[in-house]
Amino acid sequence: MTGESTKSLAAWTRPNSLPAGWRGSRLVGKIFMGLAIALLILLFLYPPLLMVMAAFRRGQLAGQGEWTLEPFIETITSPVTWVVTLNSIVLSLVVAIIGLAIGTFLAWVAVRTKTPMRRWMTPIMAITLVIPSLFYGLGWYVTLAPPKAPVNQVLQAIFGLEASASPFSTGWGPLIFVVAGHVIPVAYLFMVGPMSRMDASLDDAARMSGATRGSAFFTVTLPLLRPTMLGVGALMTTYGMSAFELPLLFGLPAGIQVFSTKVINTINESEDLPNYAGASTLALILVLLVVLLVVLRERFVGNRRYSTISGKGFRPEPKSYGRIQWLFFAVFALVVFWSGIVPLVQMILGSFEYFPGVASLGFTTSNFEEVLTGRRTFQALTFTLIIAAIGGLLASSVALLLSHGANRSGRFVRFIAMLVSWAPVAIPGVLLGLALLTAYMPIPGLQKLVGTPFLLVIGFIVVATPIATRAVEGGVLQLSAELEESARISGASRIVTFFTVVLPLVLPSFLAGWFIAGIGIAGNLSLPVLLSTPTMRTAAVTAYDLYNQGRTGESAALFILLMLAVVLVGGLAWVLSVGVIRVLKRSRTSRIERAMKTKGSVLHA
Repeated sequence: MTGESTKSLAAWTRPNSLPAGWRGSRLVGKIFMGLAIALLILLFLYPPLLMVMAAFRRGQLAGQGEWTLEPFIETITSPVTWVVTLNSIVLSLVVAIIGLAIGTFLAWVAVRTKTPMRRWMTPIMAITLVIPSLFYGLGWYVTLAPPKAPVNQVLQAIFGLEASASPFSTGWGPLIFVVAGHVIPVAYLFMVGPMSRMDASLDDAARMSGATRGSAFFTVTLPLLRPTMLGVGALMTTYGMSAFELPLLFGLPAGIQVFSTKVINTINESEDLPNYAGASTLALILVLLVVLLVVLRERFVGNRRYSTISGKGFRPEPKSYGRIQWLFFAVFALVVFWSGIVPLVQMILGSFEYFPGVASLGFTTSNFEEVLTGRRTFQALTFTLIIAAIGGLLASSVALLLSHGANRSGRFVRFIAMLVSWAPVAIPGVLLGLALLTAYMPIPGLQKLVGTPFLLVIGFIVVATPIATRAVEGGVLQLSAELEESARISGASRIVTFFTVVLPLVLPSFLAGWFIAGIGIAGNLSLPVLLSTPTMRTAAVTAYDLYNQGRTGESAALFILLMLAVVLVGGLAWVLSVGVIRVLKRSRTSRIERAMKTKGSVLHA
């Protein structure tokens, strides 16, 4: 009896309480993945969820007060709501189509042709993007709308039109024209990275099979860019729905309201309590439209493969297209005047005038003197550059991790990444600031962040990550999985593979996302208006205060200095990144050469 018990005890082994995939390093990885998902949900999904809930509550603050369906029903059944929805859809779709078409065409011109000044197209487009939307709109408004505006004076001289009869004052035409011009550089910078990483031999193969250059562009190049184009198109569509400054200047005077302007009017329409429930209902409609866009994008992309970067070496060689390249250059020049030069010249002239738009009074440098000698304005410039650099870097890093994780993980991680990268886009900036305050103030520990730069950085990360994701995800989708698999087979860990294989190949898209996100942060007005304090002001808030005080010249001078600083910092960052890339390439080449000499195999590198 005792011998049998001893044998049974000796044969007994402790059963594994966890599956093989949930033990050791894999368990640690899953724990970190769970914590990361929880943090992303807290930062990106909790505030929009609170804003959706606020549509069914009436109180002094968004998401607070008694539960009721009355304001929700009033907003939904109002005919004005559906007119606003239709206006927003029309504006966003038309602007997205124009911006994406012109931006993709110019990206192709810069990468695949030998058009004059093609190497300068990306820097020039990046410079035009530095202009904040508020002052871009003011520049065009001064050019188009006033009775003595330059365009109206030309029309009066040529056609004898009265100022009130000018078709360029306000309305659908000027609104679409101005908003489309503002998004074309964004579309270009989003598309030029993936375009430059495409294998040109695919087009050559199509040409050898009898296809013309035009048919190769439409049947090979554009289909491979479909993920990026759909993502950028959806982003510009949502931007058109939530744009505020430009519809305020060119649409509202003509009775054209979109979601953003209607949200502000809805909040302020009640004399007793702000109508946060009605504004949140409009935001809920916008959320549903964005969800529909994302679903359509996923349906079009599906599980198709768009890998164009593989283990085989390639280089996108530009080709000459003859005299038509001068037409390509003319299109680029017109876009630059449209998107940057005209409004920028108006703002530069206004910064040197006693009253912007009235050149007859002469010019002065007093506006710049007031800005440079003012302690608060100088602090605002410095604070804005730091916040923009840090927030843009963190937003682009989150976007890269999200895109790579979604592309290499299962459906659940892909679903979370999709929600994180799209949910904040559907909430206008003013409501998102309110949502951040009401979401984080009740949480112990996070209350201390209110009124500090940390909460402002968190808010900017939430706002800028969707923008950076659209820039990064196209480059990530073009990476073939065989590159990472080859590195793993050679003995590299996941972290080493990410930093030595993935990051160098998507670095152009990552830098573009960082730069675009930083510019968006530097010129953002709606979020810091609510989250900043009197001792923590950004350049946009300070310029807006100067504008409200009637000091428009100083406001223009402040934004001119901000744009110069952003261009300078962005240029230095680009030079440093190019130097780092060259050093890394030389180091990798030397390691491979040493490994070939000593071990006779590249695997030992």
